[in-house]
Amino acid sequence: MNNIYLKKFLNLINFLSARIILLIIHTGKREIIKNTLLITRLDSIGDYVLFRNYLAFLKQSKKYKDYSITLCGNIIWKDIAESFDSDVVNDFIWINRKKFYSGLSYKFRILKYVYRRGFEVAIDSAYTREVLYSDIIIKAANAKIKIGSKGSLDKHAYWKRRFFSDSFYDLLIDQTENNLFEFNRNKEFFEKVTGEHILFNKPELNLSGIDCDIRLPEKYVVVFPGSNAVERRWEAANYAEICQYLIFDCSLPVVIPGASNEKFIVDIISQKVKSDKLLDLSGKTGLTELVKVISDCEFLVSNDTSAVHIAVAVNKPFICISNGNHYGRFVPYPGNIYDNCEYLFPPEIMDNLNSPEVLSEKYRFNSTLDINKITVDQVIEKINLIMSRN
Repeated sequence: MNNIYLKKFLNLINFLSARIILLIIHTGKREIIKNTLLITRLDSIGDYVLFRNYLAFLKQSKKYKDYSITLCGNIIWKDIAESFDSDVVNDFIWINRKKFYSGLSYKFRILKYVYRRGFEVAIDSAYTREVLYSDIIIKAANAKIKIGSKGSLDKHAYWKRRFFSDSFYDLLIDQTENNLFEFNRNKEFFEKVTGEHILFNKPELNLSGIDCDIRLPEKYVVVFPGSNAVERRWEAANYAEICQYLIFDCSLPVVIPGASNEKFIVDIISQKVKSDKLLDLSGKTGLTELVKVISDCEFLVSNDTSAVHIAVAVNKPFICISNGNHYGRFVPYPGNIYDNCEYLFPPEIMDNLNSPEVLSEKYRFNSTLDINKITVDQVIEKINLIMSRN
């Protein structure tokens, strides 16, 4: 059995086991608690940055202003959520996605706890709804009112939701089939859920009261060479050349944050650069510290990662090196949201930037373009441009 069919088989077993768990937990009695709202969001860090401002909007809306809000979230962004959003979220339920997928006892405990909380309303706001994660949790909640998005048109996910989990919801919000930038996609969803117009136009992170104990240079550039997806990771050797240019030609120290499992990338860069003006913070910062580090920098050079969305939320210039994956949805930022930035894509995209509709349609769901076709000289040119106007 090849890997694709094995994964499909395991997913089916996972779904069936979850349904059995749901049958068991739903036999228990519980009381629906009035004015309680569960909202699920189990995607990645960048997705959360593009979503989190809508929590405050929901809390202030006429429809839900008297509700106690519980956020069921991905544990990888627990740090940033509890630091920045505890003023609008009354309670958190944290999900370890790996354990939720493969650990039956863990899944049973989580689903039983969600059910027993007795939520009156349960909302999954993700456009890319996931049958094995948020949909199962919404079903477990068995709330009086269950709301979700009809979901994205990705071929591999569309039919699964229709066949397996659309029936878990009382109301599915119909969203435009046009390829919207994710922040605007969230806006569309929450305006339809509340019936109110949203006035803010970009992600924001308020750093008042947020401290960072890490000693940093007075002026520095943040370079973020990591990425969970290998195809979206520009070569470490290229980043080393960029760091050399920043340190030796621009006289700007470089700070490199990242997860501990990305330290091998930073080690490659450090070995090539050999300068005490390069500060390796990989594995040494939580998300809250990362926000602070980016907020105090001159500008950011990064792959298409959460760091880019954080830079927007703290109003810092950035250069994003991307293979064009999810073009129009996550890259590039529309100018009416944020324009103090520069993007670089492989030539197949750069040569056709005057045809954004074509690019959006072609790379809307996926890009297999080689990110390493982007050259060091192209990035240096963008660095000089950013420096000249900031």
